[in-house]
Amino acid sequence: MKTVNKPVFCLFSALLFLGLVGCKTHTQTQNLTNGYEEITHPNVSPNDSIMARISLNHRGPDGESALVWPSLFGTDVIIKDDLAVFVGDEAYVSSNPDDLRGTKPRLFAVVAPNPPLDITDEVVWYWCKASGKDFARALQLFNMATLVNRGDKVEVQLDFYVNESGWPDNGSLQLDWNQISEIMRTVKAKGKVQRDPRWGTPYIQN
Repeated sequence: MKTVNKPVFCLFSALLFLGLVGCKTHTQTQNLTNGYEEITHPNVSPNDSIMARISLNHRGPDGESALVWPSLFGTDVIIKDDLAVFVGDEAYVSSNPDDLRGTKPRLFAVVAPNPPLDITDEVVWYWCKASGKDFARALQLFNMATLVNRGDKVEVQLDFYVNESGWPDNGSLQLDWNQISEIMRTVKAKGKVQRDPRWGTPYIQN
């Protein structure tokens, strides 16, 4: 009986090992345009409830791929020439002691290989100017942004935490590429270099 069970046990162990190795999948790269690419970083553990992380990278003329932002919120990257606009997960220190590394979606623009610019507040200000809403209150209620490519314009859809009457659940505005470039110049001139507390990625924020 022992001579029969030993090969069976060894075969089972080998299959189990191969199965565990198979769980450790590799990163995958999706080329976008003008050197930008999305890189999927899958989870090693099949029991991990956290979804695979997707980073935005840029491949320069030398063929080297450099990180732009470590974690995209969705995959709505809009690119025109060397300029890319995207929504990324930005880490922050939560007031909840059990959640010291929470994330929130923020709107970024970048001309790689320069560091990305956090343009969220400026875009919300544009929306407030068009809608007549209070800017300070809009920043307090802002939840997330999503992007829609309208060809010569980028439509930004804003979502708000609503806890008062007279305030919309969401709003939208369209920005042409000249307006986006102007916003970027403002942030670059007035902003300071920050580092994401989770990944250490540098970016500029006003």
